[in-house]
Amino acid sequence: MQTVILGAQGQLGGVLHRHARRAGLDWTGQGRRAGADVIWSLQDKPAEAVFPENGTIINMIGYAGPDEDALQQANIDATDRILTLAKAHGVAHVILASSAAVYGNAGTAPITEEAPLSPLTPYADSKVRMEALAQAAAGVAGSPAITILRIGNVAGSDALTTIARRRIAAGAAMDLHRFADGTAPVRSYIGPRDLFDVVAALAPQPPAAIRTVNVAAPDPVPLDHVMTAYKTHVLPDLVWQDAPAPDSVPKRVILSIQALRALVDLPSASDYATHMARQVQEDISP
Repeated sequence: MQTVILGAQGQLGGVLHRHARRAGLDWTGQGRRAGADVIWSLQDKPAEAVFPENGTIINMIGYAGPDEDALQQANIDATDRILTLAKAHGVAHVILASSAAVYGNAGTAPITEEAPLSPLTPYADSKVRMEALAQAAAGVAGSPAITILRIGNVAGSDALTTIARRRIAAGAAMDLHRFADGTAPVRSYIGPRDLFDVVAALAPQPPAAIRTVNVAAPDPVPLDHVMTAYKTHVLPDLVWQDAPAPDSVPKRVILSIQALRALVDLPSASDYATHMARQVQEDISP
């Protein structure tokens, strides 16, 4: 079954494409500039190499910034066109990248896929609308099978890494939120290689029509552990200082991965923060 990564020159698409090459998988990477296996834009006529009959498409095209027009175009309109073209060309399986942000602040218990969606940002709202579009498409005869991935924090591509790099460039310390009991926030994460392993395992397993799965590692991690691991393995110049956690910062945002574990073997690690930081180091190494 031919597999195509849309947005292979983006951050997460690039992660998947690099690891597919390292694993010896013959996945095609689509991009809009030189260096992609297939150069194609959503404005172009569809190409068989981009929408292979009976193949799998992994859509990593997307935008996560504040511009609402860009969110509409990249996360909603693009998905609509991709699903339309996938159906027209007989694609068997479309994998869509959503986000754990669709849940908002959903409490301290592990969040299941059945939890109410409560997006708090325009980005999260665009992902909720994208998912609704996919649900509607899946109900039409002849549509491809659809897998929606609600992805947690991806090490090296997370907001913490972005902020850390900015603070390093500015020669300033980064704030690490701590609660009154001295603990730091705990979050669901996944390393870049582990993310690839999940997607590679799901790609040849299309659902009957549509499924939604949370994507994270089995072991949630405290953010102070993440900072220490990043400093040791990825960002040696990172400096941080403790700061009181605002009331708006939840102590724990943890994804339930019971549904994912029924489909994919997910290895645990005694120190997942270090495990995933080493994966980031591996991913960025030449």
